Amino acid sequence: MIGRTLTDIRAELEALTDSAGAYYVQCGRTGERPVPVDGRRFPDRASAVEAVRVAHAYRATLRRYDPRAPWYDFVVCEAGDDSVESRAWAFPPTGATGGDSRRALVAYCHDLAGAVFEALSASDHDAVERAVMDAYLDAAERTTDRDRLCLQLLATMATELQARLPAAARADALQRATVHLPAVPGSSAPVRDALDHLRTTGLLAEYDLVEGRWDRPRTVRIRGYELRAVEDRLPTLPLSAETVRRVPGHPPVVSGATRTDDGWRVTLSPAGRNPASASTAVRIDG
Repeated sequence: MIGRTLTDIRAELEALTDSAGAYYVQCGRTGERPVPVDGRRFPDRASAVEAVRVAHAYRATLRRYDPRAPWYDFVVCEAGDDSVESRAWAFPPTGATGGDSRRALVAYCHDLAGAVFEALSASDHDAVERAVMDAYLDAAERTTDRDRLCLQLLATMATELQARLPAAARADALQRATVHLPAVPGSSAPVRDALDHLRTTGLLAEYDLVEGRWDRPRTVRIRGYELRAVEDRLPTLPLSAETVRRVPGHPPVVSGATRTDDGWRVTLSPAGRNPASASTAVRIDG
């Protein structure tokens, strides 16, 4: 799967975008404006035509990671007074109240899943890559809420990585995945900054420190976490990946999770000399 990533393609589209532009792109059959053209305007028809090409490339890349992603026939439209033009659309299709937060969550899920798939390909973990996709497709058949398909992909990926990769290979995959995500500055409080980022994407609603200090956290509480438990494990891939992005080499390690009335208590072990114990799905205590 090595090639342009979803993040690369979105950056190309961003370069074409002008928030005050008179043109936009939508599906000619359904009127939908899915990721990555949702809410975007373009300064002239030529830029919008180029955006159609980029959008097709994005959707084709997305289908490598999620074969269930729908097809769209993109066309260029000029903005007018038609109220339909202002509607926000996304994949998976959301309700009228979906809004920017849902689009941000969908985009984040696809970016992280795509980055991990790229890392697996680069590390010759083809069998794991196929296992993730097979397990996802099986679980997706049982998922009636289309809004949760991208979340199902991340949850499946998290549990399959935990089960099928040795600790060192799993840590290496997370390190490699960060290369395919936008760069972020280093941090002296990586867990706090990782949780803060996940909150901005809509993957969780709230968090707070329970034990320790933010530079050495031992327990944190999270509420409104969108990834559901899979059997006896809580998928923690996003938190692990975001922490690794901010402290390459020796990040704090997520080691356990306990249910609470309104969310989860997540236990962390201090960063050590060996980063190989990075977890992507931790056992639920109790």
